[in-house]
Amino acid sequence: MIMKTIGKELKVKHTIDYSKFAILPMNRGIDSKHVQKMITSIRKIGVIRAVITTTTNIIEGDKKTYIIDGQHLATALEREGAPIPYIEIDITSEEDLIEKMAYLNNSSKSWDLMNYINAWKMIRPDYMKLFKWKNMYDIEVSMLACIATSMPSIRYGTQPIKNGTFTISNSKAEDMCKTFNDIFLKIGMADRAVKFQFLNAFMVAYGIYNHTKVLANIDKHMKTVKLMANGDETGTYIRKQIFNLSK
Repeated sequence: MIMKTIGKELKVKHTIDYSKFAILPMNRGIDSKHVQKMITSIRKIGVIRAVITTTTNIIEGDKKTYIIDGQHLATALEREGAPIPYIEIDITSEEDLIEKMAYLNNSSKSWDLMNYINAWKMIRPDYMKLFKWKNMYDIEVSMLACIATSMPSIRYGTQPIKNGTFTISNSKAEDMCKTFNDIFLKIGMADRAVKFQFLNAFMVAYGIYNHTKVLANIDKHMKTVKLMANGDETGTYIRKQIFNLSK
């Protein structure tokens, strides 16, 4: 089988040497349930696509062959004792590798933000910090990114996280994440859009408000908070009644 890309033919090879492939640290982990689904599919209709690999020394210094796309298929075929069909592509840098991984994976099962963060954190220190904060605080990752960049509107444009250009510009971000975690836990039952209204008000008020009093205000107005819907009036209510802001 020959597959074509721009200016180059890509030949599908086969191997039963399962040790040939190394684990790519920035790829998604193996989900055993998904592997089982792949096995069921293989038994019913056979193998209808190839695993995508690259051979490089830019990851660990030693030249190894890594699976960029199709690690669940490769695992399923190994469990079946069947040959793995694979295509090798070239990569030019770590950035090129991550971009191609994202493109290939999104053609089957789209990456969420954490998949991008897990990949980029291997070569971008700010992504590693974001990954750490997600593990430490019970706050959704897009909100952590808002705090990290001092931009509440990042929920409307997560492209920087995906394309590798995300940077932490807020020097107070870690302390703010820790503080907002208290608020986020309090408003857990609120609508997601309302939580962003809280985040917006928090970012405006941070450093000039009494945190203990804000938490007490949330308890005081909890019935209203649970019934809130997104809108300008909601934002005004949160700023005035919860954070004691004049505007």
